[in-house]
Amino acid sequence: MHDVPLNQAVGLLGLAAPEAPQLLAVVAHGDARSEQPLLWQLSSALSDMGYGVTVLDATENESVHNPGLQQVLDYAFGHSPMEDAGPAWNVLPAGLGMQSLCSLGSKPALSLQRLGQAFQTHGVLVLYAGVDCLVKLLPDSDIRPLLSVSNGKSSLLTSYLALKRLLRKARVEPTILNMMQDAAAGRGAGAAGVAHALSECARTFLSYEVNAIRIDPSQPELQFSAEMRRLATRLLENALVLRGSAPTDSGFDIPGFKEMSRSH
Repeated sequence: MHDVPLNQAVGLLGLAAPEAPQLLAVVAHGDARSEQPLLWQLSSALSDMGYGVTVLDATENESVHNPGLQQVLDYAFGHSPMEDAGPAWNVLPAGLGMQSLCSLGSKPALSLQRLGQAFQTHGVLVLYAGVDCLVKLLPDSDIRPLLSVSNGKSSLLTSYLALKRLLRKARVEPTILNMMQDAAAGRGAGAAGVAHALSECARTFLSYEVNAIRIDPSQPELQFSAEMRRLATRLLENALVLRGSAPTDSGFDIPGFKEMSRSH
């Protein structure tokens, strides 16, 4: 895993703007109290690395008073006002918009193409969505959605079910994060205990070895920020590039969809 390089070339990296937005995914599996702070920390880390960030929150629906992804898809009004006057990263409700994209059924590459067309000027899109949405949108892709575990009562069950569906239905391997809130209490307590139990369940029932990343949020701020940047870099290494180009003869030109491109 590579960290942000610290050399004279750093300033030049910002000159090479990505040709299309990159898509990351964070799995919402019913543990919002730990998932949402992680989502904000990840977005802040990406912003600190120089990326323009838009979070698509598929756990919240758009409305007349709170427009979001559905309105972008319907009217393509863009985001320049928010980018100019808003925070370093923006959050858009995306529940209805993602339902619309996922309703395309067996054409996830077309859905991703529409998403790329709607956000052509954005550096990174972070999709926060339930596993049902991710299974429909990202099957057989190279993306590695971020799946976090915490010390919540239901975190073991919900994280295991999400892992099972990602592996078996989408054939996608997640990046599993253990936020070690209670690491000092030992293996049997807190998030460390949940992560260990998840690993055992995955090995026993899914024949899958879990290699969880461990981050301790109680460590000094500078060290925690550095670890969040390393996590962001790791996720970017497996991001999907959303090109809004027209379909080619062999399928849709979505990097990371090699098998799907051959099937269309």
